[in-house]
Amino acid sequence: MHCAKKCGLFLLVVCFAAAAGTAAGLSYVAEWLSVADQAQKADAVLVLAGNYGRSFQAADLYRQGFAGKIYVSVPARSDEYRLLDGAGIPFPREEEVARQVLLKRGVPSNAIAFFGKDSLTTAAEAQAARALFAKGTPKLLIVTSAYHLRRTRMTFTDALPGADIRVIATSYDPFRMSWWKDRDSARNVLLELAKITFYTLGGRF
Repeated sequence: MHCAKKCGLFLLVVCFAAAAGTAAGLSYVAEWLSVADQAQKADAVLVLAGNYGRSFQAADLYRQGFAGKIYVSVPARSDEYRLLDGAGIPFPREEEVARQVLLKRGVPSNAIAFFGKDSLTTAAEAQAARALFAKGTPKLLIVTSAYHLRRTRMTFTDALPGADIRVIATSYDPFRMSWWKDRDSARNVLLELAKITFYTLGGRF
């Protein structure tokens, strides 16, 4: 009986240690994905497609004097919006909404431009940025969501090897470190891990 108690206690400690290790590992994943750079004076701010909070953050960077120009990515129109277009039902394009956000937040129209055309992936956005700055080695602040920072840094650094790339997370799109407790965060983290693996193996998202 004494041995049984000791064995039970040992198993309890092992299970607790395993659970603690798993929790720490899950938390580390979020930290690993969301390592942000310090904003610095740059030639331009690039706003990646996918979340309007990124435009709000870009406007903050502009007003704080980090850059005098903001470029907004032009993503591909999704099938559901193309369906509306075909039916003559107006629905604004994502980049136009982003532009309106910037204007409302105090960015003048002459400081806003678009880059890329019908981009489907982060890799396509990086290639569009490479074409935009083909004649120089710019300093760029790239605004995206926290869970997307690591892959963005990898992709843009590969596409613009001579550029000074800083990736900035929007504070308008909160990201939970305990991502497994939130459906949207869990989906974003798991997709990012899959996409990073795919990118590392030579694929492009």
